[in-house]
Amino acid sequence: MSENPPPEPLAVVGMACRLPGADDLDGFWTMLVHGREAIGPGPEGREDRRAGGYVGGVDRFDAGFFAVSAHEAAAMDPQQRLLLELTWHALEDARTAPDSLKSTPTGVFVGSCADDHALVTRMSGNIDAYTMTGVGRAFLANRISYCFGFTGPSLVVDTGQSSSLAALHQAALSLRGGECETAVVAGVQLNLTAMGDRVVEELGAMSPSGKCHTFDSRADGIVRGEGAGVVVLKRLADAVAAGDRVYCTLLASAVGNDGGGPGLTTPSRSAQRNLLAEACRRAGVAPSDVAYVELHGTGTRAGDPVEARALGAVFGRGRSSGDPLLVGSVKTNIGHLEGGAGLAGLIKTALSLYHRELPPTLNHVSPNPAIDLDGLRLEVCTERRPWPEREGPLLAGVSSFGLGGTNCHAVLGEAPAFDAVEADPAGHSLPVLLSGHSEAALREQSARLAERVERAGRTDLAAVGLASATTRTAMRHRAAVVASDEEQLVARLRALADGTPAEAVEGVVAGAAGGGRTAFLFPGQGMQRFGMGRVLHKEFGVFARAFDEAAAAVEPLLGLSIRDALWERPELVDRMIYAQPALYALEVGLYRLFESWGLVPDLVLGHSQGEVTCAHVAGVLSVEDAAVLTYHRGRLMSTLPRGGVMIAVQAEEDEVDRILAGTDGVLGIGAINGPRSLVLSGEEAPATEVAEYFRGLGRRVRPLPIEIAAHSPLMRPIQEELGEIASGLRMHRPTGPTIVSTVTGEPVDPEAVSRPDYWPLHLQKTVRYSHAVTTAHELGARFFAEVGPGPGLSVLASESVGFGDEHFAAPLGHEDETAGVAETVGMAFLHGAKIDWPAVYGGGTRPADLPLYAFQRQRYRLDAAPPDPAAASGQAGRAWDGDPAALVVECVTAILRRPPDHRIDLAASFTDLGFDSRQAVALRTTLAKATGFGLPTTLLFDHPTPLALIEALRRAKGHVTHDR
Repeated sequence: MSENPPPEPLAVVGMACRLPGADDLDGFWTMLVHGREAIGPGPEGREDRRAGGYVGGVDRFDAGFFAVSAHEAAAMDPQQRLLLELTWHALEDARTAPDSLKSTPTGVFVGSCADDHALVTRMSGNIDAYTMTGVGRAFLANRISYCFGFTGPSLVVDTGQSSSLAALHQAALSLRGGECETAVVAGVQLNLTAMGDRVVEELGAMSPSGKCHTFDSRADGIVRGEGAGVVVLKRLADAVAAGDRVYCTLLASAVGNDGGGPGLTTPSRSAQRNLLAEACRRAGVAPSDVAYVELHGTGTRAGDPVEARALGAVFGRGRSSGDPLLVGSVKTNIGHLEGGAGLAGLIKTALSLYHRELPPTLNHVSPNPAIDLDGLRLEVCTERRPWPEREGPLLAGVSSFGLGGTNCHAVLGEAPAFDAVEADPAGHSLPVLLSGHSEAALREQSARLAERVERAGRTDLAAVGLASATTRTAMRHRAAVVASDEEQLVARLRALADGTPAEAVEGVVAGAAGGGRTAFLFPGQGMQRFGMGRVLHKEFGVFARAFDEAAAAVEPLLGLSIRDALWERPELVDRMIYAQPALYALEVGLYRLFESWGLVPDLVLGHSQGEVTCAHVAGVLSVEDAAVLTYHRGRLMSTLPRGGVMIAVQAEEDEVDRILAGTDGVLGIGAINGPRSLVLSGEEAPATEVAEYFRGLGRRVRPLPIEIAAHSPLMRPIQEELGEIASGLRMHRPTGPTIVSTVTGEPVDPEAVSRPDYWPLHLQKTVRYSHAVTTAHELGARFFAEVGPGPGLSVLASESVGFGDEHFAAPLGHEDETAGVAETVGMAFLHGAKIDWPAVYGGGTRPADLPLYAFQRQRYRLDAAPPDPAAASGQAGRAWDGDPAALVVECVTAILRRPPDHRIDLAASFTDLGFDSRQAVALRTTLAKATGFGLPTTLLFDHPTPLALIEALRRAKGHVTHDR
């Protein structure tokens, strides 16, 4: 044993695989523990091949997901395509959103020794600009680094059959040396041509029986296998600090070479023995403490005895006959993956350590006569069994030996025990988020999650929700499903999966990802209702504390608890003196709840009294001073004589102004809520007369249940006293979100809003709500959330600025208040707002495992590349009928080589659609020829989506037509 301390342990925190008989980890583990063999005839397109371990569908790939054009996808080695998808899945399995590692020093280390696709490409004769990046083996790693935006080391290791475990060794060195913070390690092997079979046969290493008999007397050679695996490595300390799930630890690894011998391809027992001993020495473990070794175990007559004797010399020493080293080989299940074999063995062993169970090795009946298992203190694990009881942590080894003599061994340990964290169960509705690169992927993702939840039975919704928000990349097509239990979640997920429009499913919001700024809308009197906020007060401590603080500031003046007025005495809710302070307390509580979840507005708008709440959240008034102003505002209004009315009328401001000019009496426009929605406010007789005029025109007319004509000249008698009260308050320049004034309809003057005389004027002036909403939209607001007890303001806002890319939310427009706030957070996800998701789902919640991304694969030919994009573009746009939309769709479809009926997402970027620089040039050239316009070479850079390009061409067409 060395006196040097062992190296820093590393953690395997994520894994993914596509192997014979198993498309994912769950399938692989199920196959292993049930002792299934995945050796059989070749799949479609390779039916004439020798029996082996094959992976079907390797000609299929989700090119659009990775922004790869059809042309390039066909030219790419399927091994690249397979690794891209598995890397995404491995990161998801590591509970890491793949896009969160962009521009980080994440390293990529790929082990591979096969390039059948390069042979296919050369035989086809289709050599073009994509050939180098398509067949060059370096791009197995480089393509991953490029597509994911990783900046760490990116390299391919080829040591023959030990390549992938040697890649693991290089990754470990890089992590411990500080070159990278996370390492993606992959092994891949695809046997696309029969040539590899013939080479193995010529070496005399192919099994005539088509079975791998590791350490068995029937051993007669290897069975070829294919597939790929990816693991994610981190330093153990980093993984523990992040709360990662750890499958196992990597304690140490060693790489060496036979260094000569009887022949280049003949294994050396002494070299293997020295390697095994060195790996244990580096790991700081006694070989006798290792309970299991995953063998190289190819089932060859020459190799198996050499490996067994090396194992016995190192691990058998010091063991009793009752404590043999257990050994096994995954090659008996899936065949020999050659360059990917070591990683397949590592994944099997990591799963075994994680589940604390050893799967059986197949096809072993009687030992190879050249292997004295008892004397070597070895035992082939032929039955499913628990790990042997031992003192200390479980230890295992994984071996991988190259035909040219480069050998590797890794020492693994079980994951350290973590202290269980008690989660605080939510007990109320929560959002579960989904997204996909396409609508089809989103629906399939929803179906997969429904199946997972239904199969699991009892489900921690908070854990599922947190995982959906923090461990998955949010893509263009998004949905949020709100549920309070498993049954509700499954039903709504299935409705979404079936293609039912989100508008028709309660608790589901869906749409394309948005952008822009967030605006909060604060309503005034008239929206209050008995019981509002009661459930929020019970379920959310943040809401309760903020509500109580705002209420406490006004209750000494009221002489009554706001909670009593709101939740116990329904006859008080609509009385102005109670309604306005109650609304204020509710709005403050709701605002602070959203704020605690990271949902903070850029802009705030207040309808009538709601602007007082705006002043508070923007820093103009303290919570106490805003409460005092609200109370006295309502008190003074309630002292006015009855007789005023407010009537909602379907009309435009100009036509009402013309009629008011000839009307006797005190009457004005109290509020302008939409383009053709306003409120008459003033004395009853003239207001009724004007309302009846519009009713006669067939317009909608609705009297409001308010006996005070707010925002009219009838407010003048109380303005002086309200001004005196405001003068006694401490006011500050706003420091929070921008207030868009509903007095002017423009961003508030910071000096004006912090002067006492603003508030008496505010009470009398017309509420220009529609103008303010339009201004907010012009300032970039695309998400409008109503921070109040109903949906009134959000509906009105949608009538003013609902052009298509906006999102409107009314959290308390639901019978279930917790579902309403959950849906608002889900709407914020659609909008693209930044949310503190752990705060939403509760302290102590750990993310659950979710279904992996549902790639939407299409077939790309392996035997030939498609024509050049410029040639494809020449087939489009030959006769332009003047419609830029039809022209762009036709040309994009042709250049991407999609079928004519393929639906192009016009709002997606050209990069997301799969355009590269050559195709961008081809599209610009085609459009210029078809239209006759002088289009710049930067056309797609300046107009990055088909929709933007169509609009640019329309403008160019109008300009040319005008000039002519």
